[in-house]
Order: sequence, then C-alpha cells, then structure tokens
Amino acid sequence: MNVLTKINSFFPSLTKTERKIAQYVAVNTDEIGVLSIDELAKRVGVAETTVIRFARKLDFKGYQDFKMALVQDVASESARKNKYSDNPQTAFVSKYVDYMLESGKTMSQQDVGKAAALINQARKVCVFGVGISGIVALYLKAQMIRNGIDIVFDLDTHLQAIDLALLTEADVVVAISQSGNTTDLVRNVELAKKRRVQVIAITNYATSSLVDAADITIVAAPGNGAESAEAMPVMGQIMAIDLIGDQLRAINPERTNAFRDKMNEVLIDKL
Repeated sequence: MNVLTKINSFFPSLTKTERKIAQYVAVNTDEIGVLSIDELAKRVGVAETTVIRFARKLDFKGYQDFKMALVQDVASESARKNKYSDNPQTAFVSKYVDYMLESGKTMSQQDVGKAAALINQARKVCVFGVGISGIVALYLKAQMIRNGIDIVFDLDTHLQAIDLALLTEADVVVAISQSGNTTDLVRNVELAKKRRVQVIAITNYATSSLVDAADITIVAAPGNGAESAEAMPVMGQIMAIDLIGDQLRAINPERTNAFRDKMNEVLIDKL
C-alpha cells in the first residue's frame, strides 16, 4: 500500500493536528522528500512530536522512514508517467489496475466467504446505503436478485429505517459506506443490532463507527485521496459485491440457475 493510500486509510482515526499533516502531505507530496521534520512541523503548524506520532500511527518507525517511503512512491509515479508518456490514458488506467490489485489484498477472503454464507442462509437481506454508496447498493440489489436472494433496498434513509420493522433475527443487513461514519446509516445499523439482526459492512476504512457495529466487515482500499470524487473507492465496493456474488453461486448454484431460468422466461415473455 503506497503512503497516500495508507494516509487515506488511517484518516478517520487521526487527531485534528495529525489530519493537518495528512492534508499538507497530500497536497505537497513532491516537496516532502527535501523537508526535515522541523521544517514540516513549522509549515503545518504542529510540534515535531506530532509529526513523529503521525508517522508511527501509519506503521512507520519514524519520520525518516515515512519520508523515504513517500519519496519512493513519488519516484514510482514519475516512472509510470515516463513509461506511458506517449499515452496518458494508459497511464491513467494503470492507476486503477493498481488500485484493484491493492483492494484484492485488503479484502479478507475469509470475511467474503462468511458474508456470502450469512446471506445464503438469510430469510431476507436489507441494504443500507447513502449518496454514492446508495448507487452501489442498487448494484448489490441487482447482483443479489440474479442469485435468487430476497432483498429490499430504499434510497431514502428514513425508508431504510422503516424496512427494519419487518426484519427478524433470520435476516441480514448489508451496510455500504465509504467512510463508515455516515450518521443516518450508522444509526440504522445500530437499530438493526438492537433487533438482533446481523450486519455485514462494505467500506473503505478499517476504523469507523460502522466497522465497530458490524458482525462482518469487508474493507476495500480507500484510494489515495489525490483526486476529488475519485471512482476508485466505488470500484472497490463493487468488487467486494462481485466477490460475494461469486461465492453465492459456488455455495448454491442450483438456486442461481433456477432463478436465471425464471428470469429468462419473464424476459422472453416480455418481447
């Protein structure tokens, strides 16, 4: 995992002063390699001890270790640009390929299997998602329907809370959130837990209120946060959904095939 991706991954757990360092590094990546710890601390307006604590929170031995890793990342990115200098589109696409490979490493195969097994046994699946994650939830709904799973999803968080009234301990909630700290979504998850409904979280951060509340968590890589509205985290969530779908087909191919036949009949009759 490169340094910027790691910073983005840890961002929700950083203190206010540590976040100032993270934001400065993200915007001024190229110059960090020539800054001493004293210079960086002065530019950000924090103590040197805060910089050291920030580096160690990211699992580096100290600032020097952090700086060297970042310099290597900058060099790798420069080499990528030079390699694809005659085709910037290929260079851009290669970032997404790297991201998907990184997400594949962050997602636990065991947790994906547990999530699929839980969904396979559920009477009904209820999905929570807000904003962009709500659009991803629609994709999850389509994926589950194709696997013959009884699933319910509403884009409105108030309606999602109402859906909870019909859930029992035999049901499962799948909550999708990039940050894992969306207030309305977390509140609905907490309501689900009070009803003893098991919760599967699909998110991009390993530390969040959603992760704390969930029974099973699948974590896709967060992306490097360098571009606004980047699609990488969304792609990671979709990959998690596809991995679960693949497991469901392996667990119960008869149900998937039976529903596929029924779906084909309906679509043919519609012609």
